[in-house]
Amino acid sequence: MFNTEREAHIAQAVLDLAHRPADFDPLELLHDVTAQAVALLPVRGASITVLDQDAVSYVTASDEVCRQLTEDQIDLDEGPCLDSARTRQPLEPTVLTERWPRFAYRAQAEGVTAVAAVSLRLPQMLLGALNLFLTRPPYLGGPDMQLAQTLADTTGTTLAHRHELADKDTVLTQLQTALDSRLVIEQAKGVLAGRLGIDMDEALARLRATARSRRQKLTDLAARIACGNVPGDLHPTR
Repeated sequence: MFNTEREAHIAQAVLDLAHRPADFDPLELLHDVTAQAVALLPVRGASITVLDQDAVSYVTASDEVCRQLTEDQIDLDEGPCLDSARTRQPLEPTVLTERWPRFAYRAQAEGVTAVAAVSLRLPQMLLGALNLFLTRPPYLGGPDMQLAQTLADTTGTTLAHRHELADKDTVLTQLQTALDSRLVIEQAKGVLAGRLGIDMDEALARLRATARSRRQKLTDLAARIACGNVPGDLHPTR
């Protein structure tokens, strides 16, 4: 029995991340872990970066601001998400101006003043990081960081089950598929935003909700929409 409503939400989040159909979409799982991080932790947003040799790539984010801030770090070749991925170490909440002045200038324009990160890994390898964007102190304490790591570890375990007995190259191939799928999702968001007159965050929310209600892979629905075929149930109710 749960002592608080929050404990019940945490348990449900872990269960949701762990229990997936055999043919689940890895990109949808990564979207879900960023959404759960925002729902359960005092953060502005979250993103996922993956490490392939020395290259750090953005995979997904909870919203457009965090997507742009993650991509800004890759463009600048500076920032906490890159450092955490490259050093293969988690990052305790760190004020941006202390170490990344150029990125801090961009982040502060969006109200973000600090970033933390926890490792996203499989048993046999590190995949990357779950990055947490913070706006004001007090920043995340020990229990919150432990919860973030639990969400990331559950996601890694789910991916490991998907790739049971697979070698490192196979896993990286699957992650590359997720990176390619991300581009299709960005295209679908743009189509929805233009067609329905909504912003990109709302476009992603509708895209994910529709895919889930139809029990359809997010990337399959996104590919259809990117070609201009927008299902009727994605249109606003009149």
